[in-house]
Amino acid sequence: MISLGFGATGGIIICNKFLDSLYINMGKSRGGVAHPEFRLPFMIGGAIVMPLIIALYGWTPYVHWPVYFLFLAVSALGFVMMMIWVPLASYLVDAFGLYSASAMTMVLLARCLGGTLLPLAIPALTDALGFGYGFVVLAGVCLVVIPIPIVVMRFGYRWRQKSLYTMVE
Repeated sequence: MISLGFGATGGIIICNKFLDSLYINMGKSRGGVAHPEFRLPFMIGGAIVMPLIIALYGWTPYVHWPVYFLFLAVSALGFVMMMIWVPLASYLVDAFGLYSASAMTMVLLARCLGGTLLPLAIPALTDALGFGYGFVVLAGVCLVVIPIPIVVMRFGYRWRQKSLYTMVE
């Protein structure tokens, strides 16, 4: 747990230091108007790295690597989780404005359901495939969802303009 905390703390520090400046600079480079989608580049980077970290986490005990590799994987997992979560929360607050509490609630419900149901599936997965290959399957699931923040960054502004709740006036 200490490794996860160190990684998460590092992710929060990086997001705290660079997320707003990236948002402002992207707005300046695109005509001076910053859109909530400009909060997502860190999330895209985190989504790209997440499958590698999940695979490393599973393969470390499978191939009997030293325990410090496992600590490194857990720390990297904490870092990447914050690199995904902090920009997502900032995006939701910026994009949904008055309705951001409702949007955040729905994301938190999905996150809690995932946190409840995924641990129920992992023992069956690792029993059937082994630790290494079981976590490669989870890394594959992470690979499938990589395009989501990329598509939201690309088309999110247009989609938000079609909703009465997120339209920019």
